[in-house]
Amino acid sequence: MGKSNKISIVYPTRNRPGFLLKSLDALLKNRVLPDEIIVVDQGRAEATARALDELGQARIVHVPSTETGLSRARNTGIRASCFPIIGFIDDDCIPAENWLAAAHEVIEKLPESHVWIGEVYNTVEDICKTAQAESPARTFSLRGRNDPWRLGPSGGNAFFRRSVFDLVGEFDPLLGQGSDFPGAEDGDMVYRVMKEGLQVTYTNTIRAFHPDWRNDEEEIKNAHNYGMGVGAMLAKFAAQGDYYPATVVFGRNFLSRYPGVPYNLLLGRMVKCRINLEWSRSIIQGFAGWRARHRKGASR
Repeated sequence: MGKSNKISIVYPTRNRPGFLLKSLDALLKNRVLPDEIIVVDQGRAEATARALDELGQARIVHVPSTETGLSRARNTGIRASCFPIIGFIDDDCIPAENWLAAAHEVIEKLPESHVWIGEVYNTVEDICKTAQAESPARTFSLRGRNDPWRLGPSGGNAFFRRSVFDLVGEFDPLLGQGSDFPGAEDGDMVYRVMKEGLQVTYTNTIRAFHPDWRNDEEEIKNAHNYGMGVGAMLAKFAAQGDYYPATVVFGRNFLSRYPGVPYNLLLGRMVKCRINLEWSRSIIQGFAGWRARHRKGASR
């Protein structure tokens, strides 16, 4: 590949060497490999460092970090990386065996894009060769003020031009798992990129598998976390005078969570009812929390 398409892969991780090694193993079995792999390790133990040492892969760069939060880890990875395309994958995602090859292909076909977002599937069968051969390729692009959730968004399976971060800034450190508002950092970033007038592409040819390892209580907690992030994101743009996220984006993607509470309650679907309840409450909490935090900061 030409210099302009050399790829750095960034893995944020924290005390999950088992997940990380499974993902790295799948990535290293790709026929096309990244030019470097940056593992941003926010763990306090040495388990991840020892696991990477045992792999003995020269292309893996271990970057210890004393910070916490997914966005901060991604930002650390951006600064530590060397190449013009930066790919992000979560440590609990398994990339398909043609993951990098598919990314290179889309980047070459659509060089006018600045971000290329793949699909994250819930079953491992969806990333195999047979499934890809039988599924029609779906690719489309957006730019301008648009709903980022039309593109996923999947920050755990995406590729960015490095120049994007010079134009729109890095991931918001207040958003994302491990932060004050633990979700929606990917939606926030994709919206900022499109709003800047840059093209973002979605494709189902860049595939990764996310194992369903959470139990019901963890899914409910995850709904709360992501709702907090969404609420904070909506408040953030509203404070800037941009009401598109709080109206159009909210209406398209999250408003249905509210009637979903009594609907699932009536049907006896208690887990779905509680998930919708957590979404509904936490979006409001995130919106109010972001506003309160920034009012307090402005008053100082």
